Amino acid sequence: MKVIIALCLVSVVVGIGIRPSQKISVNGKLKCNGKPADGIKVKLYDKDTFTLDDLIGETQTDKDGFFEISGDANEITRITPKLNVYHKCGKTIPICDTKFSIEIPKKYIEKQEPFDAGELNLETNFPGQSTDFHCKDFLDYIEPEVIRENLQYFTTEPHVAGTPANLKVAGKIAEKWKEYGLEDVGYKTYEVLLSYPNFTSPNTITISENGKSVFHSTGKSTVIIPEEQGAPGADIQWLAYAGDGHVKGEPVYCNYGTANDFKTLKKLGISLKGKIAVVRYGQIFRANKIKFAQDAGAVGVILYSDPAEAAQAGTEEENVYPNKDYMPHHGVQRGTLKLGDGDPSSPLYPAKKDLTYTTTIDDLKKDNKLPTVPVLPLSYTDAYEIFKRLEGEEVPKEWQGGLNVQYRFGGKMKNNALLEVDVHSSLEKREIRNVIGYIKGETEPDRYVMLGNHFDAWVYGSIDPNSGTAILSDIAKSLVQAKKDGVFKPKRTIVFCNWDAEEYGLVGSNEFVEEFANILRDRAVVMLNVDLISGNATLTADAVPSIYEVVVNAAKKVPNPVKSEVEQGRKTIYDTWYHRLPGKKPEYPDYPELKTPNGGSDHETFIAYLGIPAVDITYRRQKEDGAIDSTYALYHTLYETPFTNEHLFDIDNFAVHAATGKYWMQLVKDFAEPDVVPINASLFAHHFLDFYVRDLKKDIDDLSRKIPQTKQVIAQNTKLIRNAQEFVRVADAFQKSIRGNNINAWTLNTRSINDRLMAMERCFVGPKGIPGSPEKRNVLFSTSALNSYEGKTMPGVYDQLDALSVAKTEKERDQIAKLLIEQISHVQYAVQCATSTLGIHF
Repeated sequence: MKVIIALCLVSVVVGIGIRPSQKISVNGKLKCNGKPADGIKVKLYDKDTFTLDDLIGETQTDKDGFFEISGDANEITRITPKLNVYHKCGKTIPICDTKFSIEIPKKYIEKQEPFDAGELNLETNFPGQSTDFHCKDFLDYIEPEVIRENLQYFTTEPHVAGTPANLKVAGKIAEKWKEYGLEDVGYKTYEVLLSYPNFTSPNTITISENGKSVFHSTGKSTVIIPEEQGAPGADIQWLAYAGDGHVKGEPVYCNYGTANDFKTLKKLGISLKGKIAVVRYGQIFRANKIKFAQDAGAVGVILYSDPAEAAQAGTEEENVYPNKDYMPHHGVQRGTLKLGDGDPSSPLYPAKKDLTYTTTIDDLKKDNKLPTVPVLPLSYTDAYEIFKRLEGEEVPKEWQGGLNVQYRFGGKMKNNALLEVDVHSSLEKREIRNVIGYIKGETEPDRYVMLGNHFDAWVYGSIDPNSGTAILSDIAKSLVQAKKDGVFKPKRTIVFCNWDAEEYGLVGSNEFVEEFANILRDRAVVMLNVDLISGNATLTADAVPSIYEVVVNAAKKVPNPVKSEVEQGRKTIYDTWYHRLPGKKPEYPDYPELKTPNGGSDHETFIAYLGIPAVDITYRRQKEDGAIDSTYALYHTLYETPFTNEHLFDIDNFAVHAATGKYWMQLVKDFAEPDVVPINASLFAHHFLDFYVRDLKKDIDDLSRKIPQTKQVIAQNTKLIRNAQEFVRVADAFQKSIRGNNINAWTLNTRSINDRLMAMERCFVGPKGIPGSPEKRNVLFSTSALNSYEGKTMPGVYDQLDALSVAKTEKERDQIAKLLIEQISHVQYAVQCATSTLGIHF
């Protein structure tokens, strides 16, 4: 058997910003036994000395044995390209591929001359050639059919946290993981304060005129696919931690219920005192809406899904579920109304059964952690019954929703009608179980690459969260098998985490972090989180800047699951991500949009409490206007069942679920296998100076034109800028020293490098936390006080800066300016700590 290969390679170096792009092009022809070799896999890599080789292009030969392959590599130093050919030519047992590697001599790169390999015979030796057996590509271990089966298995019945049904799901997960070969699979249990409705007495509204009911809601969603949605109680509409009781009053429409919306109402002289607030979902976290309504004097709150968001294609039958992924007429969004993460009755401590705490329910309500008023979710069809009766002034255009009626502020209803809200809600201590399993690392077993997803759901949860749960179990199977086959060689331990009670406010993950904070602070490398996937438009991966590079590069290795995208030339999930959401920073021209991780999922506590780098991964849907949706209309509804996944957004054999799994698994490999963890101190420092500090300076300078006290703030911020510049200098030198070490085997020096890279971000965890939120200790990354969904940079600083901008008296401005200076000092100290941490001495 003979293989003939003709190659031509050209290297072009183009300087872009601080990261030069070097374009590599290769073409050739492969033959086997004198005939063209069709379908031979060819990959082009940039060979690295101390991290995994970077894949920069891949293709297959055509029917004539020809291939063309090209790729871009962004490196400061000259790249070292090599070509891998995977074939079965000459194999007696054609199960595995033979991998044939050719390293391109550096002189051809330096001179930018074509490399001609000539005619090659596979049976002879060639300089730079290595042959080994490669049974399966790493990413090919993911199996979409297994993901589909897992999804069906985990979503057979509603499984709310703290119920026997959810404990059963925990058992199913543990059983699967043990079957697949994960090590030390077990539970971490806690006893936490949860909330439940009365499943036999639904939450309802009643509209009455002159003491006579003219409308009464059922408090139930319509079952549309009985075989998937017919369990008793699955249709009940409720919100966790809602106040229990019956209230009567006149409704006031409050738009999205943001702080600014309530300011608008106050400015217009519209009082909420003694009224029932009618608020549409969107823009901010639902619990923040309730707090603002309570603070304004509302005695009850109705949250409804407006067609403007939930039924964008129209409310006609053909435009909503089950024909499209939009909210049907009687659908509602369930969810938690608790402010703050974790078990509310054991703040900052793990809620273990053998520990006792003194926080009471009255304490929680007094501190605005739990609502004091009745709250229920309402469908847009039922909400229409309120809106068509509202009186008062017409709302501005931006407050008008999608119902076929003129929206009014209300405060009064036609015919002197009254609105009644009847809510049945109870608080109970229940047991929850996190499921934990391991794949032990070979070199640094006490370093953890962590994968997170939660498994509790408001109803069946086929999207949120069990699309992620199904994928995570397949990754467990895949990584164990890949390790057995020698395709995956983790130096660090992989920790699989399936969290319980996330829906109640990140309870399971938060209690775990509180219990094992010291261990995690020292040992966790990264948290890779997948809550859910809700569409097929594009991958998004929110991350902290230190890991931007590995997050982007991993996406370049995963084939695009959407055929129409491939036909447009976008062959990888990175290509679609960059096309749909291009980055806006010229310093990083090849980066797609990368946001700071938001709140609302289990990665949050790892960042906010311990400073552990995190990635929040999802696949998103496209809105009617072509924009990428940050959520989805069927969120937390009865209609999250496998039908939705398979028939409404992932209709090609679960290809999107599988692609998400491949990306998640590639990140595991990229964090677990290299000698040096892929945390980039230089990238982090530059991003801190060039964006966070630059933006803060601009915001302070803008405010200084109006408020004299800001001049004192400018002086402190100037010191922060100097510290940030020193951080960049030290981080650049540190990153350069890693490259200069030419690390190719694990040593004590490697351990020292990894220690410092991991400790760098821990410096941003302050001892006091953000003012008013001691559980949010990260002075750089946390969530907004006005919207718990929103990730925020330097929240302590910006909270005071915002307060200074609206302060009314000189005394207030003086006090707030001092607090702002203190918050800048906290960030400044963190930067000083990070700078010294990268060194060896003090």
